[in-house]
Amino acid sequence: MFAKTCVTLALVAAMLPAQNEKEQKKKSQEAYQRGVADDKAGRRADAIAAYTEAVRDDDSNGAAWLARGRDYLSTGQNGLAALDLEQAVRFLPADPQAYAARGMSDAAAGQTTRAIQDFDTAIGLKLERTEIYSARGDAYRAMGQFDKAVDDYTRAIKLRLDNPEPYKGRGMAYAALKRFRDAIDDFNSCLDLRPDFQDIYIERALAYAALGEYPHARQDLDEAVRLKPEDPRAFRVRGAVRERMHDDVGALADFTEAIRLDPKDPRLYLARGSVYARMQRYPESLTDRDKAVQLDPKNPEAYVARGSSYHLLGRHEEGLKDRTTAISLDPSYALAWEARGNAYLMLGRYDDAVSDLTHALQLDPSSTETRRLLGEAQSEVYKIIQAQKAKEAQPDTTKVELPDTAPHAVQPVQPATLAKAEPPQAAPVIPVAKTMPPAPASAPAAPTPAAVTKTVPAPSAAALNTRGRALLQQDKFAEAIAALTQAIQIDPSLALAWNARGYARFRLKQYTDAIADFDQAIKLNPSYANAYQNRGAARRASGDQAGGDADLAKARQLTK
Repeated sequence: MFAKTCVTLALVAAMLPAQNEKEQKKKSQEAYQRGVADDKAGRRADAIAAYTEAVRDDDSNGAAWLARGRDYLSTGQNGLAALDLEQAVRFLPADPQAYAARGMSDAAAGQTTRAIQDFDTAIGLKLERTEIYSARGDAYRAMGQFDKAVDDYTRAIKLRLDNPEPYKGRGMAYAALKRFRDAIDDFNSCLDLRPDFQDIYIERALAYAALGEYPHARQDLDEAVRLKPEDPRAFRVRGAVRERMHDDVGALADFTEAIRLDPKDPRLYLARGSVYARMQRYPESLTDRDKAVQLDPKNPEAYVARGSSYHLLGRHEEGLKDRTTAISLDPSYALAWEARGNAYLMLGRYDDAVSDLTHALQLDPSSTETRRLLGEAQSEVYKIIQAQKAKEAQPDTTKVELPDTAPHAVQPVQPATLAKAEPPQAAPVIPVAKTMPPAPASAPAAPTPAAVTKTVPAPSAAALNTRGRALLQQDKFAEAIAALTQAIQIDPSLALAWNARGYARFRLKQYTDAIADFDQAIKLNPSYANAYQNRGAARRASGDQAGGDADLAKARQLTK
């Protein structure tokens, strides 16, 4: 009897775990069903709680993992969603829904390659749904595979004609392929299905703008602003379109509003800074571009733009420094090399200009502006070389000493020694061919032969100009003025030296003298854009706003 009782107890003990497991699975399934009901009623938090109870009671409940993962994904909790959907795929390896959901999670995390693999698996398991093709199209578009994206969006549209999302995606893919008319057609279809789709008005406006149809673009952007008056992107794009329509006042207003809505976006300050520059409001332009550098100190474009503002204000060394910084940040940025080459050209450092512009052209052989600037720099270098050759072709000047006419012993001829070069205003040199005065009648001895001593040729005006400009780069303005003054004394027609000396005086705040030098440079070379630019800055600094504006406008006209 005792033995029989023991056997019975053993059987009961063996059956208890199986019964408990069955009860747990039942409880898990009941919790899962409550979660499904809560989801249908829109009670997302209650649903997540129910699914949590379901996986606690039975951690192999793949449906509960899948449902909770989807809810997490829909509420933006991507990290939690990814964990749940990994479990869903583990317990439901043949369920295409699990792969599709995990693909959505991967795409949200930027894992586009894995997302495409999951979507491929879901489709291979015969899950043909518009949202899957559309999501895979989004992933292909993010990877720059626009033709594949177009194919997927087209399949999504065929599966469901009333869904605006595939039209949006295909339109954006067409735009990336520069098929702007096709893009506009898709955006039209999207708006037919959803007239209040604000993003699409902006995308269609961009397509119209790419085709040069700015009035249509402006209409779309007005509607985008009306639908979402707190969207900085709508104001930013409308500001850019207004620029193309030559409405700088309107563009300025839009960029200002965009900055109010998003004061941390450096692109907005760069955009507004460009408008200020075009309106000749150079201090405001510099302020905006300086802000862009502060917000994005690793952006070479911001340094190139700020460098331009410095140059427009006559602060050439700072402008040159910014462009050098841009090159150091991105040595492959052709515009930075072009900008610094242009700065060297304005400063008269033509050899440096040729070097930088040659490098810029190697990086971007299609740039007509770089080619034009390089030609101008090479022309200036050629002029300087030819002028130097002409000076070197002149015979050396020699200095002849008068003979010793003492009546007694004849003095020996002394070895020739080099004499110190005299400045241009020194006493006239006695030419070799000049007839010597006769010795006094009482002198029995013949005169001692003339001791000829060669002088070191005086520095040329071109060399002094180069030296003066080098001193400018070291901020040695007083020394630069001295060297450039010598250059002008030797060659009063050297416009480069007048302009450089004027700049040195400008930096020393000697505005009247600076303007006088710039006047002379312009008189000698009426097409000297940099001299106009410098005189404009000096006039503004001296309080002549109108005169400064006129000079700066002339400089822009000459550099077009």
